[in-house]
Amino acid sequence: MAARNHCWPVVAMLFLLFPLAVLVQYGGRHGASTNTGGKTTAPPENPDMASFKHAVAVQASGEQTGQFRLMMKSTEAARQQAHDLQHLGSNASDSVALTHKASVLQSAVEEAQNENRAFRQSLSDSQEGGLKNLTKKLTKSDAAVSKDAKTISQQLEQGVLTSEWLGNAAANLEKALVVFQSDQLNLGKEMGIPSP
Repeated sequence: MAARNHCWPVVAMLFLLFPLAVLVQYGGRHGASTNTGGKTTAPPENPDMASFKHAVAVQASGEQTGQFRLMMKSTEAARQQAHDLQHLGSNASDSVALTHKASVLQSAVEEAQNENRAFRQSLSDSQEGGLKNLTKKLTKSDAAVSKDAKTISQQLEQGVLTSEWLGNAAANLEKALVVFQSDQLNLGKEMGIPSP
C-alpha cells in the first residue's frame, strides 16, 4: 500500500510535464525560437507575395479608371492652356483679350484640381494606406499648382495684365502642371491603370 502511495506523485508529475514536452516538441518542429521568451517568430514574408498583396490592395476599380481618365484629360487641357499663353507675343496688348485668356486658364486649372480631388476622394482606406507616398507627392504638386494659379488670379483681380507678365506666369504654371501630371500618372500606374 505504501509503495502505491509513492507512485502517485510520479504519475501526477508525468501528467503535468507531458503537455509541456509536447509543446516544446511542436514549437521546435515549426521553427520556434527557444530564446524569444516562449513567443514564436513568424517566417519572413515572401517578397513576391508582399508585392501581390500590395497590388491587390491598391488596384483601381472600373469606376476609378474612368475618373482617372477624366482627371488626366482635364490636367492636360490646363497644361495646354498654360503652354499656349506663353506664345502670345508682345503685340497682344489688348487687356480684354488677355483677361479673357487668363480667365480661361484659371477655369481649366480649377477643373483639373476638382477632378483630381474627386479621384482622390474615391480611394479606399486600403488604397490610401498603400499609396501614401505617392498621394503625399501629389498633394505637394497640387499645392504648387494652386500657388502659381493664385498669382495669376491676384493679378486678374487687380486688372493689370501684360502679355509678357502673363507669359512668364503661364510658364511657371505649366512647369507646376507638368509635375502634377507626372505625379498623377505615377499614382495611376501603381493602381494598375494603363497610361492614356
